[in-house]
Amino acid sequence: MASSPLTSLPYNQWSDIIQFLSADDLKSLRLSGNREMDLSEPTLTSHLQLRMDKCPFFTEGRPCTEGMIRRWLVNRTRLVLNDGTATLCAIRVSYLVRNGYLDGITQIVVMDCHSHRHIIALLATLPNVESFKLMDQCTNRDIQDELGAIVSSLDRLNMLQSLDIEFDCVVSGRYLAFIEGMTRLKHLRLRGFDLSQGIKHMRTLSSIESLHLCHGNFYSSPEQDIKEQDLLDLIGLNKVRRLHLEGFDCLGASGLKPFSPSACITDLVLKHCQEMDDSCISSIGEMSSLKSLHIINSVFDDVEYFESESIEHLKKLKDLKTLSIFYCMVDFFDILDLKGCDALETLNVAFHSEGTSKEELDVLCNTILPVLPALKKVRIFSDDGMHHVMHKGGLEIEFARFNFGDLVELD
Repeated sequence: MASSPLTSLPYNQWSDIIQFLSADDLKSLRLSGNREMDLSEPTLTSHLQLRMDKCPFFTEGRPCTEGMIRRWLVNRTRLVLNDGTATLCAIRVSYLVRNGYLDGITQIVVMDCHSHRHIIALLATLPNVESFKLMDQCTNRDIQDELGAIVSSLDRLNMLQSLDIEFDCVVSGRYLAFIEGMTRLKHLRLRGFDLSQGIKHMRTLSSIESLHLCHGNFYSSPEQDIKEQDLLDLIGLNKVRRLHLEGFDCLGASGLKPFSPSACITDLVLKHCQEMDDSCISSIGEMSSLKSLHIINSVFDDVEYFESESIEHLKKLKDLKTLSIFYCMVDFFDILDLKGCDALETLNVAFHSEGTSKEELDVLCNTILPVLPALKKVRIFSDDGMHHVMHKGGLEIEFARFNFGDLVELD
C-alpha cells in the first residue's frame, strides 16, 4: 500500500494536520502511514471522542499506568459508551472519577444504557458535564424500572445544559422528578416516557430554549393521554425557541397557551398529534417569529381537515419560510388558502389521494403554486408514491414516499 503524503512532512507539521481529521480519516491514515508516524499515540487523537468500551483503562485486567491514562485523557471532552456487551470495571471508573481524571469531560453519550447502570451513576457525579445523552433499544418491559433508576441517578448534574433521552420502551414519568433541579438546562429531548405523569416536573426549566417531547415512542403509546391542562405546567417557559411535540392528541388553543402568543418560538413541530382542533392553528398564528412549522401526520392518524378560515391564520406569520402540512388539507386547491405567506420558500404536503395526474400537476404548477411568490421547493408525499423530481422554472417539485415512523428531510 502506498504511503500517505503526510509521512514526508516533519512531525510537528503532520501532527498539527491530524487535529482536523475525523475518526474515519484517521483510520485511513493509519493504514497508509508507517511506524515512524506513531499514530497509536493517544495525544494525536485528543480532538476525537473517547470510546470507553475501546479504551484499555476502563476495563478490568488490562495493565495501565498513570502516565498512559493522562495521555489518553489530555484535552478530551466527549466520552462515549457505545457497546452494550462491553464489560467495564466499576472500580477503575470510580477511581478515575474520584481522583479528577475525568473532570475535563463535558459531553457523555451512552448507548444500551440498561447494561451500564452502575457506570452511568458514577459518570453522573462528574463536575463539569454539560451534555448527557442516553439511548436504549430494548423493548422488554421488565427493564422499565431499571431505566427509571438510571435517569433518576442524573440528579447531581447541576451544570447540565443539554439532556437527550430516547428509550424504545415506555418508562413512567414519575422518574423525571430529578429534572426539577436542572435550572440551567437549555435543551431537553425526551422520547419513551409517559409524560402524562412527567410533564409537571418541567415547570421549573425557565432557561429552556429547545424542547422536544414525545409521549411514548414509535412502538407504544402510554395508556393515559396528555390532557391540555397538563401542558399549562409549562406556562413559565418563556425562552423556548424550538418546540417539538409528538403524540399530544386533541390539541387546541388551550394546549398551546404556554407558547402563544410568543415572539420567541422560531421552529414548531407537531408530529402525530391526532384529533387536533382548528383553534390550534389560530394559536400558532400568534407565534410572530415562527420560521418553520411542521404538522406531520401519517395516513393512519386520526386527523380532521383544516377549514380555510383556520389555514388563513398562518398568513400572520410574516417570517415563515418552511411549512409542512400532512393529511390536514383535502387537495392541492387548499394551498390557495396560503396566499399571503409571501416569505414561504419550502412547502411539504401530503394528501389522501392516489397519485397526481398530469392535469392536476399542470393546475398545481400553473395556477396554485404561483400564489406563493418566494417558493423554491415543494415536496409532495404519499404512502405509496415513487420518488422523482421535476423542475418548473426556478421551482423544484419533489415527489416522495412517507409512512409512519419515517424520518424525512423537511427543511
